[in-house]
Amino acid sequence: MSQELMSPHGVQLQIQDHYVVMDNGILQVTISKPDGIVTGIRYNGIDNLLEILNEEVNRGYWDVVWSGEGRTGVFEVIKATNFKVITETEDQVEVSFTRPWDTSMAGKFIPINIDKRFMVLRGSSGFYSYGIYEHLQGMPAFSLAETRIAFKLRKDKFHYMAMADNRQRIMPMPDDRLPGRCQPLAYPEAVLLTNPINPDLKGEVDDKYQYSCDNKVNKVHGWICFDPPVGFWQITPSNEFRTGGPVKQNLTSHVGPTTLAMFLSAHYSGEDLVPKFQDDEPWKKVFGPVFIYLNTVFNDDDPHSLWDDAKSQMLVEVQSWPYTFPASEDFPSSDQRGTISGRLLVHDRYIKEGHISADSAYVGLAMPGEVGSWQRECKGYQFWSEADSNGYFSISDVRVGDYNLYGWVPGFIGDYKYDVVVTITPGCDINLGDLVYQPPRDGPTLWEIGIPDRSAMEFYVPDPNPNYINKLFINHPDRFRQYGLWERYAELYPDGDLVFKVGTSDYKKDWFFAQVTRKKSNDTYQATTWQIIFKLDSVNQNSTYQLRLALASATVSELQVRFNDPKVNPAHFSTGLIGKDNSIARHGIHGLAGFPIVFSRSQSQIVLAEVVYKKKMFWSQSYLLCLGLLLQLFLLADCSLKSDWTRDIPRRINGEVPASSSRLRLLIEHRYVVMDNGLLQVTLSKPRGIVTNIKYNGIDNVLEHRNEEENRGYWDLVWKPANVREGEYEKIHGSTFKVIKEAEDQIELSFTSIWYHSIGYKSVPLNIDKRFVMLPSRSGFYSYAIYEHLQGWPDFNLDETRIAFKLRQDLFRYMAISDQRQRIMPTPEDRKTGKPLAYPEAVLLTHPSNAELKGEVDDKYQYSCENQDSRVHGWISSDPPVGFWMINPSDEFRTGGPVKQDLTSHVGPTTLSMFVSVHYSGEDLSMKIRNGEHWKKVFGPVFIYLNSASDEGHVTKLWDNAKQQMLTEVQNWPYSFPASNDFPSSDQRGTVTGRLFIQDRFLQKENIPADSAYLGLAAPGDIGSWQTESKGYQFWTRANSDGSFSINGVRPGRYNLYGWVPGFLGDYKYGPTVTITPGSKLNLGHFIYEPPRQGPTLWEIGIPDRSAAEFYVPDPSQKYINKLYVANTNSDDKDSIPVDKFRQYGLWERYAELYPHEDLVYTVGTSDYSKDWFFAHVDRRNDDNTYKATTWQIRFNLDKVTRVPNETHMLRVAIASATASQLQVRLNNPDSYPVFSTSMIGRDNAIARHGIHGLYWLYNIKIPIYTSIPVTPFSKVLLPRCVQFSGFCSKIHFDRFGSKTRRRGNKENVDITRGRAPTKGFRPSSKGYFWSPFSLQILPAVGFYLSSAGLAHVAVKLTKAFGVKVTVINASPSKKQEALEGLGADAFLVSHDQAQMVCYFFQFFLPLLLRPQVKQTGKQRD
Repeated sequence: MSQELMSPHGVQLQIQDHYVVMDNGILQVTISKPDGIVTGIRYNGIDNLLEILNEEVNRGYWDVVWSGEGRTGVFEVIKATNFKVITETEDQVEVSFTRPWDTSMAGKFIPINIDKRFMVLRGSSGFYSYGIYEHLQGMPAFSLAETRIAFKLRKDKFHYMAMADNRQRIMPMPDDRLPGRCQPLAYPEAVLLTNPINPDLKGEVDDKYQYSCDNKVNKVHGWICFDPPVGFWQITPSNEFRTGGPVKQNLTSHVGPTTLAMFLSAHYSGEDLVPKFQDDEPWKKVFGPVFIYLNTVFNDDDPHSLWDDAKSQMLVEVQSWPYTFPASEDFPSSDQRGTISGRLLVHDRYIKEGHISADSAYVGLAMPGEVGSWQRECKGYQFWSEADSNGYFSISDVRVGDYNLYGWVPGFIGDYKYDVVVTITPGCDINLGDLVYQPPRDGPTLWEIGIPDRSAMEFYVPDPNPNYINKLFINHPDRFRQYGLWERYAELYPDGDLVFKVGTSDYKKDWFFAQVTRKKSNDTYQATTWQIIFKLDSVNQNSTYQLRLALASATVSELQVRFNDPKVNPAHFSTGLIGKDNSIARHGIHGLAGFPIVFSRSQSQIVLAEVVYKKKMFWSQSYLLCLGLLLQLFLLADCSLKSDWTRDIPRRINGEVPASSSRLRLLIEHRYVVMDNGLLQVTLSKPRGIVTNIKYNGIDNVLEHRNEEENRGYWDLVWKPANVREGEYEKIHGSTFKVIKEAEDQIELSFTSIWYHSIGYKSVPLNIDKRFVMLPSRSGFYSYAIYEHLQGWPDFNLDETRIAFKLRQDLFRYMAISDQRQRIMPTPEDRKTGKPLAYPEAVLLTHPSNAELKGEVDDKYQYSCENQDSRVHGWISSDPPVGFWMINPSDEFRTGGPVKQDLTSHVGPTTLSMFVSVHYSGEDLSMKIRNGEHWKKVFGPVFIYLNSASDEGHVTKLWDNAKQQMLTEVQNWPYSFPASNDFPSSDQRGTVTGRLFIQDRFLQKENIPADSAYLGLAAPGDIGSWQTESKGYQFWTRANSDGSFSINGVRPGRYNLYGWVPGFLGDYKYGPTVTITPGSKLNLGHFIYEPPRQGPTLWEIGIPDRSAAEFYVPDPSQKYINKLYVANTNSDDKDSIPVDKFRQYGLWERYAELYPHEDLVYTVGTSDYSKDWFFAHVDRRNDDNTYKATTWQIRFNLDKVTRVPNETHMLRVAIASATASQLQVRLNNPDSYPVFSTSMIGRDNAIARHGIHGLYWLYNIKIPIYTSIPVTPFSKVLLPRCVQFSGFCSKIHFDRFGSKTRRRGNKENVDITRGRAPTKGFRPSSKGYFWSPFSLQILPAVGFYLSSAGLAHVAVKLTKAFGVKVTVINASPSKKQEALEGLGADAFLVSHDQAQMVCYFFQFFLPLLLRPQVKQTGKQRD
């Protein structure tokens, strides 16, 4: 659907007399000239999305509300006087509409210079706008109450409005708000719909303030047209240019249909947020850019999905901030900005002796001022961030300037300010270290009402009057947005005011959310007096009590406090008249947060156990919203009476839970979700679903807290559109969060990302549902994901997907993968200071922080494992002793079968669970999903396990315990707890059993049990296709010694049964398709595998086990070792045997050192393959860094050869791995034409990745006796190799047809050659994968041309250019000189010279006719 992809147009600019038109082939924007009013937006077949019935000046415009020079509250649409083209290219058009101010405009127009900019980019489904406001010294004084950009859409098209997942609906028409269709309510913005055009809306209230949002969440909102399906969205990618900080509320979209980008307003704040400029005050500010985004759907997709697409686009815009394309010098790019980071801690000794991490604290930079001044600051820029669960924060891309650092911590009263002014310079990166906030505190808390979170959300919000409802907010979290709730107080308390008893009353039910006046029957208003009754068991007569009141909002109110006697006059405390934010009337749950009001009284003055405080209201619009009350007593023990939630605030913030507690807890915050089972606490970002924090065993976060949150614990993938070579790396970000299950026995969370056609190839075309599961008493958590590609979605290839965790570098130094593969590891810094080797993953440690590691090689591929062995791996911290483990309980969701190799853990410290990858396989295992194909797969669950131990022997204990836990998880598979219907439980699966035998009459007459055979179910395909099958599920097992097997827990579906038997060549496939149904138990009985065999084996080299492990693996160069894989020469025990010696770096270079002058020669019957057959057939590296092909010889003796035309020898070559290679086979003469040649094969790169195998290949080469056995004293098979043959010959097997073969005294020689053109050095790929050090060489061959006339001249020259030996055949001998000298042919034949033709027939044509047949079955090829 993506029109970005569909349009090849560059951006075009048309300048007319009165209009400017910008067109990029997707949309067309028309702007009046020179006014700079957006008069038309053409998109998706709609001539104009804006309201064509409106005057042009009332369609898309910037406006202000200002006061000055005797004028108050002037509304002005900004009309420019000058037009200028700033940028005009095919990629971007930027136009400017300016209005310079001069004295002739005094009193008529706002006294500032204004530059409105509009931008259209190539391929972008929308346009950008920003404004530059400037007040010069000497310009008149003024105040600015509001500025914004507004769009009025077509009311006949746009009826559906959306601003959040749970705030979207069909809206009234603007006509519904006119007389005759509505009843005006208490203020102009609110009307009761009495006769709406849509009768479903009758009886509802409409008020634009019901759709306000906090700045922090006000990033995208807009409208949807259903016919045709079109979305119009206002995207605000940053809050830096807004005023009042992250929780300042503002308008969004409302009936009109209207959509706004509010830059500055006094809504929910009043006069405090109106900037006032003096005549000598210079000021300049850039508002925006904001993005006006348009989208549509195709293929009958649901138009409601346009909202999800708009959210995705919003994330793209946020990630792209600050934009690179605005041409104004007043908008600095990222490299002209700075970064500041640090950690905020809370010190409150009455909660905890030590510091408390400021979990989810708001930390921001704003203009220098007093504590809390940021919320009233409105002239400069502000930059805010939310701290992670450990209090760490990072504020990026801050404009140059002087700032104060401000903050506040949910759960603690008061404001923080860093004392030192912070100066940001271009490119700076300032780390402030640990900062400590001490909340106002004079003693332990005796009692408190509410939660100090700057909102009244936790208090009692009543149901609305049924006569004044908005159906959107019925049973909605924002129920406070209903109209007229202030009237409900008098109905709930008709005779007396509210009385709250500490220890008995519940503030969620008994404390009305807003202290308002009581409306009387004669429409007058009366002040209300609320009472708080509490009891003190003991009283210190010499102490002082502090009563702290935090106000979330106030409007023309006075708060009075009296103790015991409600008639005391004057009151013990009074605020005076405060507040102008009008939040209650505008359906807000907060406005400006007042500083905590502190009132001190001597204890001796408290005679009765009762506190009364009174609020006087002077007129009906006077409201006060009380956030919460805290009474703190100095020097007395804590006897606070709190609800469970409040009681847990300090422990929640600090992450402390009693060790004995196993109760599951779920905390949902604005940006995070926290799962806690008493053993560990897992924090995930919301809605992206990134694991940002794992708290365990006293460690605040086992993940690397210095990393960006995005780079701690995440799912990711590498994908590419079909027919595109390079893959795209993408972290999987959820756009929607949902609680799937919240119960005593399980928490399961879902973070979904939805693909829409408008996204195009900006993101992988998949719906992805990431799940995280926590169970009680489990020291870890589970994760799985559901990937789905729907029919009609674009083609793409999936090269890799995984889940990754980056652990604390200062804690986790010891890595364990198996009993023999564990060690102290280098640090990431060691790799940065090391010497790069032949490819990016490998470095030589030259200056490691641990001196014992100096001179070693580190390469993540040295720690790869086969799927069947990659069950548990991870890291160990010594202090405190903690283990972090990745447990994979099953291989069913992995690709490539049980011996597919993949990454595990490596330096980072990083631990992975790989689900799909092309490692050790290449493009053959890339998952190729095509348009029209519906595909869905569940990856996981995997278990992230944490354990701890005492200091003594903790490494062994933690590893052994992790292995034991792995066995538990394997035994529990398939899990019973995943809530997704896409993960079938055990009773919804089936079982397959049977017994496999081998029939090989040249070994024994009886069938042989297939001892230790691999047997598995995979998607139906050819023999051996399972090893490149990547879309479906696979289920594998090993047969018992008698060949019997059982495959349990198989998902319903259609499969083939595949297998192979170690010690025997080839692949097995069971003939019929196997269909699994829920609960089925299929017994296939006995079945037979007949390995490829045409006669008795004459000789063989190696073991047919799909690996080159039995061949000679040399010692590594002492310059490039990994000590883990070096034998311990001082020990006689099993530890002295090197583990996986082949995993050392650079072993391919050792071949040329071992065979400096001649290539490998292997004599059958004399040579030993474990010593004399190099494990990898590689090129020879020359001194000048070029590479030369190598030819290996196999010499063998046949006692007797009978030349029978119909009898054939069979040479079988099984290859364990190949990368961009060509294998050729010649007999006896290395210059003869090959009797066999592969095509270019292999992409698995196994040698460079220290693997002993990759994909398996089997070639069955028929060699006719007539051509293969010449009369020579000694026979050879020559095996030349073209390009890089990264593969290893796991077996070369030579037999012949017929059982009557007799050996004679002839000797044969087989040459295996690998060759290439000289190439200088290594050539890395752009993606950083290992690259072949070899390039393609076309070896000399023979070409025949039967005519030298016409096009044959061209053919001869072209063929010669490829190095082919060319013979020209012509009837005229006079053409010989021309052919040999003029065309460069190698030979010339006269076609009617019978002797010449017969000779050449036997020399060239006959061998071609008798070339071996090639059969291809998956990777098994003849």
